[in-house]
Amino acid sequence: MRVEPSITAAQKKLAQGLREKKIPFQENQTVAGWEVDILIPSGYLAVEIDGFYHLSTAQQLKDEEKTAQLTAAGYHVLRFTNTEIHEDCAACVELISDLLEKYKTRVKEAQKTDPAGDDWREDLRKLRERLEGEKGEA
Repeated sequence: MRVEPSITAAQKKLAQGLREKKIPFQENQTVAGWEVDILIPSGYLAVEIDGFYHLSTAQQLKDEEKTAQLTAAGYHVLRFTNTEIHEDCAACVELISDLLEKYKTRVKEAQKTDPAGDDWREDLRKLRERLEGEKGEA
């Protein structure tokens, strides 16, 4: 029997804020063997919403392991408490939005300097021209 993941009031509130901001996301997805409260695949961002039970030492150790494994899988992990979401959900959504913009900017910058980006086409064209020139000289 499969148990459905629980969605807290804080998670529902944050999800609504993300919808209003038109940020695409998925809820309760499994990533690297862990269930993530909110996943934003386009930004490799996992958002965790921590209730009071995350204050226990055992849960904190589990959270640290989860964060480490998600990070190793290439995801940035952002944690909010229920209180943070209930008191200022707009600020939480804005922080997520800002992180996504920074991620997009870094990706664009990396593509400009990435030797595996579109520059290889120009290099290939020049190489072909050089080889054709050498062939004509021989």
